[in-house]
Amino acid sequence: MTAIDALIRFGRLASESGEGHEILPLLAQAAVEHVGADAAAVVEIVPGGRARVASVRNLAVRDGWSADADTIGEELGALLLKESKGRFVQARTLPLVSSGGLFGALVLLFARPSSVDGPHLDLARGLVDLAAISLDRVTQVGKLARANAELRMSRDVLARTEKLRALGQMAAGVSHDLKNILNPLSLHLQIAERALARGTPERTTESLGEMKAVLRRALETLDRLREFSRQAPESKTQTVDLNTLVHEAVEIAKPRMSSRRGGLGRIVEQPGTPPAVVARAGEVVSAIVNLVMNAIDVLPDGGTISLRTGEARGGGFVRVADTGPGMPPEIQERVFEPFFTTKGAEGTGLGLAMVYATMQRHGGTTTLETAPGAGAAFTLWFPGETRQGE
Repeated sequence: MTAIDALIRFGRLASESGEGHEILPLLAQAAVEHVGADAAAVVEIVPGGRARVASVRNLAVRDGWSADADTIGEELGALLLKESKGRFVQARTLPLVSSGGLFGALVLLFARPSSVDGPHLDLARGLVDLAAISLDRVTQVGKLARANAELRMSRDVLARTEKLRALGQMAAGVSHDLKNILNPLSLHLQIAERALARGTPERTTESLGEMKAVLRRALETLDRLREFSRQAPESKTQTVDLNTLVHEAVEIAKPRMSSRRGGLGRIVEQPGTPPAVVARAGEVVSAIVNLVMNAIDVLPDGGTISLRTGEARGGGFVRVADTGPGMPPEIQERVFEPFFTTKGAEGTGLGLAMVYATMQRHGGTTTLETAPGAGAAFTLWFPGETRQGE
């Protein structure tokens, strides 16, 4: 096998190896088979600044043998000659360096005085360079994998933070709503007590019916909040009706509207005839709730929030529009950026970014129509059930 053939073969094997511990034995083997060395040792730099023997060929070393990383050079070769107990008389060390990083070294050992030069030396250097580049690639891939894992963890934490903020807002609204719902109970109890004292059981029965209705509405309100809090991004996709999801989101957001200070506002549903879509229902409800909550925040003096559904481009859409102040172009361009907010300390800048990410996961789109003084309208478009399966 020629030197170029050996380089090509080693380069292919090294590129196919995904771990450093797979590359180093290949280097030791190639050094003996193609460079003319009687034995070879490959050492790697390990945490703590030590040079540890990772692979050997035709050489026996003690388990766990290592040396200080500063010895990489002729001193490392001398140490390995000593370790061989006289079997070899000459050593040559070639450091594994790539992108300014030192990953270890290849030590060639000879049983008799020999001069490795010319084609053999060029081949040895080529093998070392290829191995160093492969080790550098493995290191960078590992760093990228760790960075991605940290990013996913941070994203999950931020998503939970945004959800907790939304839940906190809705909990305050639900508390207000429950107080309004439950307050009539005291009145109905007084009526029932007086009816019992007067001996008019039919009036008592009527009051009990009213109290049951009040409690049922209170429980329904609590159930909506509980179901929303249980929504998980890992939920499975299913065929859903956008009108149903819009209504669920409106029921969740209504307490927030009723609890706010300022002018009266209203939420209007305008159901159309959208086709069935395949989606994660919980995620879609969360996205719509986010849009409605944002619309509520921009209507401190009252106004209207309308939610319309329909069919477009073979799919279904949900349009959430408000009669608020609208946005100038410089804000419109950045509304979907993570951490961008116009709410100051009260905002996280994650709500609309999460809406955008949700639609990407569903293969849909998120668009915004707005202008100063003209309100804002967000449209969520979902591919139809048949198109998504194509």
